[in-house]
Amino acid sequence: MNIEFKSNKNELSKIGILDLYIKRKIKDYLLRDYKKITIDQQTKIIKDWKDRNLIKTNKDFDNWLKLYEINFDEWIELINFDYKWASWCLNQFSEKLFSYYQKKKEELDHYTFSKIVVQKKDLADELYLRIKEKESTFEDIALKFSEGNEKLSRFSTGPILLKNIENSISALLKVGYENQIWQPKFLDGKWTILRLDKKSHSDFNQKLKLKLALELGDEFLKEKFYEIQGKNL
Repeated sequence: MNIEFKSNKNELSKIGILDLYIKRKIKDYLLRDYKKITIDQQTKIIKDWKDRNLIKTNKDFDNWLKLYEINFDEWIELINFDYKWASWCLNQFSEKLFSYYQKKKEELDHYTFSKIVVQKKDLADELYLRIKEKESTFEDIALKFSEGNEKLSRFSTGPILLKNIENSISALLKVGYENQIWQPKFLDGKWTILRLDKKSHSDFNQKLKLKLALELGDEFLKEKFYEIQGKNL
């Protein structure tokens, strides 16, 4: 890549944005011959941007422009640039998207689970047996015996990504099946009876494809950044 850098790279490095600057220059280079955006595309780009940013009125929009100190033409250039980059990523990584999705699928699934938390192991064992032998329902036991904040959420958590669940619980959920109830586990200083209520698989739809394509784009930019800076070492 023959990219010209005009700004003071040392100054950019000092304030921690050198990588952002170089990655932007790489994007400029890659998009230099991008076809002109059509009127229909422009209308959709504007609508999608306003929806994402909760811009409902002209006043909302004017306030946003003032907040970020840019004019209308600069704003159009900004949102069009993001659209072009997204399109480039979708096209560039189209053949890699499904395999990347398969690799990340576990991270993209959502889980809903419930738990009963008590202090004593003997009580936890007894409650577990009562549930397994159908003497009482999980919900009834949770309502009567569970401690802590579980009652505030009706004992249920989710839907939630695995990365947002504590490791001790996520390790069980990702190998479990729906409605599975685990024997009491000693977690975070208390005895916990855990149930996997639902595992919701992610759909490989256009929205997810875009998200994954942008992730691959970020990885690509990171590699190019190291490549460019490595030549200066």
